[in-house]
Amino acid sequence: MKKWLIPLIIVVILVAGFFLLKPRIATYYYTQGKELSDSARFEQAIEQYDRALWLDDSRAEFFQAKALALDSLEQYKPAIDAYNKALKIDSTDARGYFYRGMSYADLDKINRAIKDFTQSIHLDNETPEPYYNRGVARMKQENFNKAVRDFTSVIKLDSTFADAYFNRGASYRELGKKQKAVDDYSKALNLGMDNLGIYKQRAKALSDTKNYEEAISDYTRIIELTGGSQKLYYQRGYLHFLLNQYKNAIPDFSEALEYEKPHRDALYYRGHAHSQVQNYQKAIADFSEVLENEPENEKLWFNRGLARMHKGDFKAARNDLQKTLNLKPRHTKAHFLLGMTLANLKNHSSAIEQYSQAISLDSTYKEAYYYRGVSYGIQKKHQKAINDYSKAIGLDSTYAMAYYNRGVSTVSINKFGKGCEDFYKALDLGFEKARQMIKTYCKNQSRDE
Repeated sequence: MKKWLIPLIIVVILVAGFFLLKPRIATYYYTQGKELSDSARFEQAIEQYDRALWLDDSRAEFFQAKALALDSLEQYKPAIDAYNKALKIDSTDARGYFYRGMSYADLDKINRAIKDFTQSIHLDNETPEPYYNRGVARMKQENFNKAVRDFTSVIKLDSTFADAYFNRGASYRELGKKQKAVDDYSKALNLGMDNLGIYKQRAKALSDTKNYEEAISDYTRIIELTGGSQKLYYQRGYLHFLLNQYKNAIPDFSEALEYEKPHRDALYYRGHAHSQVQNYQKAIADFSEVLENEPENEKLWFNRGLARMHKGDFKAARNDLQKTLNLKPRHTKAHFLLGMTLANLKNHSSAIEQYSQAISLDSTYKEAYYYRGVSYGIQKKHQKAINDYSKAIGLDSTYAMAYYNRGVSTVSINKFGKGCEDFYKALDLGFEKARQMIKTYCKNQSRDE
């Protein structure tokens, strides 16, 4: 045998052995890559996948494994390239389309992501994840009706999929289906999705449906989990305020005001809450502080004026209510309250002018007729007083004080029979003060039964 032939045979044997062993060597590198991926050593894993692919680039799973490792490193474009190669080898792999869709979604290429999720569903409609992620993608497009359908499909496949309930709840809320949103958020919580996001979303949905007590419970839970924030204390305080729980609202508004950043609404509503629990001086202080920055806000002048009126500081109340009317001349209630303030200052002529202004703006304002009648009565203009009391009674046939005062004016012009009828009517309506007037003026008057 020629000497050169032996080396040639050895080379042929080695080459043949290499090609025979190449698939097994490629699988070895692939397996090494999987182990590295499982321990989150993705860069080293990719090196192993590349060695496997150099030896055998006909295996879709090799490309897919590399793509998943690239995804984990947030290298989405190279990942998509690897998914493309995998799908070129096996175009029936539902997972391949799903994973590529996830990469497109991470690149915010939503339409492409939806297309891949849809193809994944077409190939395998029994797996919930493609439906779920297509629903999330549709939420990003604000296509909430289709998102709801996708999340519903997820729930049909897996009734314990808490995130699907959460996101379907969020979609329902965007669609204005507030109670359905609350129900889905609650289901997610019952499935163990105990996190801030869901409590916040459910609290908002509960507020939307006016389930304020339950919303307060959620805000309390959020405050327990986070230690609280200015916004959270304000939101809980405002819900207490809406429920007329003013003593609970005040501490929350006060907590919101402890933060360095000013909170105008917390100060404003705390002023209202103080008024409601008759802490008028504190209410005045809060409204005054807001007024420093909003001197043209007629609501603030009005509310401070009302607090001052309740406190009995009628001169200061008069000034605030007049300022209200300077800013908003057609403020019906401001005219009325200014009339009451002026009456307390014994200026009944000016009070009558203000009551008349209120009536001109609202001809059904029974209190304005009544109190104008009171001022006319004090001026001994009894017929005008009677006319106003009658107008008030025409608007409210159960207005006991109007009957009583009409009776007073009526007997003042010596019409005892009609006056006594009014006293009896006032007494029937529960106005006990009328009993003394009956004893005084109605001894000789028979009551019509």
